[in-house]
Amino acid sequence: MHKLRFVLMGGFLGAGKTTTLARLARYYTGRGLKVGVVTNDQAQDLVDTNSLRAQGFAVEEVPGACFCCRFNDLVGKVGDLQDARRPDVILAEPVGSCTDLVATVVQPLKDLYGSRFEVAPYPVLFKPAHGLRILRGEGGGFSPRAAYIFRKQLEEADAIAINRIDEIDERQLAELTRLVNQAFPGTAVLRVSAKTGAGFDALTALLE
Repeated sequence: MHKLRFVLMGGFLGAGKTTTLARLARYYTGRGLKVGVVTNDQAQDLVDTNSLRAQGFAVEEVPGACFCCRFNDLVGKVGDLQDARRPDVILAEPVGSCTDLVATVVQPLKDLYGSRFEVAPYPVLFKPAHGLRILRGEGGGFSPRAAYIFRKQLEEADAIAINRIDEIDERQLAELTRLVNQAFPGTAVLRVSAKTGAGFDALTALLE
């Protein structure tokens, strides 16, 4: 039985997950693969869903709660996409404030649905401005809870992707890379721009 490739893309609010998923979807379709997308948020009628559908992608959504609380709904929506579109790859975008996705989503997919899904390594994106303020310990308008969520997300990542590198200079990028390596030693660090495509080869190589 052919396994469906499942890609979960984590990241804090403003990290650029939707833009990244759209570029990934174009990458896979350019290789002749069919792509399905599942979005997630606390609200109904998701903006990200409408944005991705407007770009021509097949999208289902899990609204009202994060994937970790609606795991069965996530699996059900993937099933809907399989029935309707027969995708080769599923791209899933969780709520930006969610943590513990490895324990509540990634590992259960592997343990309970290993014969059905081939789960990719789990990358987590972040916005440079957020990373600089939080990893420097400056706060910069972030509550202790928000800073905790940000760090917790990076802590559970298979790879940490500094996204939106087109918005910063080389000095800031070098500092960010150093701060990430200090805080999360041993975790791969990618430098990408979902907007321009810079560094995207490293991300697609990780996922494959």
